[in-house]
Amino acid sequence: MRPTLLLAGSLLLAPLLTGTVQAAQSIWPDQPTQFSGQLRDFRQQRCTTPPPKPYTGHLRIDSKYDQTDPTRSKLSNARPDQSVQISEEIQGYYVGLVKLADNYHQARSAEQAREAVSCFDQWLESWARAGAIQSRDTTGTGQAMRKWALAAISATVIKMRALTGQQFQPSSIQRSWLDRLANLVIADYQPRLDPGFKNFNNHDYWAGWAVTSTGLVLNRDSYVIWGDQALRRAISQIAVSPRGDYGYLPQESARGSLGAEYTHYAMVPLVLLAEAGHRNGRTLNREERERFELLANFAARAAMEPRNLPELQGQQSPVSRHKMAWLMPFLNYRPGHAWARRLYDSRFGEVDHYSQIGGTIKFFYSKL
Repeated sequence: MRPTLLLAGSLLLAPLLTGTVQAAQSIWPDQPTQFSGQLRDFRQQRCTTPPPKPYTGHLRIDSKYDQTDPTRSKLSNARPDQSVQISEEIQGYYVGLVKLADNYHQARSAEQAREAVSCFDQWLESWARAGAIQSRDTTGTGQAMRKWALAAISATVIKMRALTGQQFQPSSIQRSWLDRLANLVIADYQPRLDPGFKNFNNHDYWAGWAVTSTGLVLNRDSYVIWGDQALRRAISQIAVSPRGDYGYLPQESARGSLGAEYTHYAMVPLVLLAEAGHRNGRTLNREERERFELLANFAARAAMEPRNLPELQGQQSPVSRHKMAWLMPFLNYRPGHAWARRLYDSRFGEVDHYSQIGGTIKFFYSKL
């Protein structure tokens, strides 16, 4: 990157890293459970599910995809065991956090509820005190793993705060850790925001959501603003079909047999970023909304009738239902969107529980 661009990047980062804190509205309103008023002294409650050992090592992780495949849709046969182990340790941690939040939501007694929140707090505190997943010794996939983890952790914290009626609040140590992770994600992905960067894709959308969701936890509007850049850039990337009845993301549809899957994978952070923007004074304008709805047309059709979309290359792998989780917030704001509703109904509404966005969230979208 040219020195002038580096300077511009550092100037943009400065207010994000050191600026004043401004309040940011959460995407999920409080929905306290019947035991939320009985969580006093939950930090004194015994936890029978101790946290896994914090991962503080390097993040030199190799991709699971064969990098010689231009579509990056074939799994690699030569991925080192260490890469698999590191990925599993980090993923196991945030999936465990999601499970603890769901344990709280499903608790049948005040004691069960207090233990779930206590364990959740202890898991966060353990990794925060150790400074987990902060290594700068990383590969592109290692950076991706950090941002996926941050997206999951912050979304689950937002969810836990809402379900406890704000009784749970992250400690100062936990907040500092999430802040450091957000700064690292910004440093990792800021260069890709340069207009000359050609491969801006789902990785950047997820980085945007990871930082934005952390901003919602920390009440830091500057992080929401940073994530909003990814949303606007993504919308500008949407290519409209000749007939004008759908739009697609060329970077995602070109993933061979995974084109449909990656379109949905990209939709998840984009819809959440749009929701966060809407709640924080950055609603999409009319043209942006129209283009976004055309992208939703493509995503739904890619799952339901992929053979009718020439932009998809060859036979498509079935789209995982949890990667259709974007349908819930999308339909919450656009209940009349025909293709999104058709896809949602065809799956009987079973499109929930994506760990990367906090697990079960359907109860936040009661209109559905």
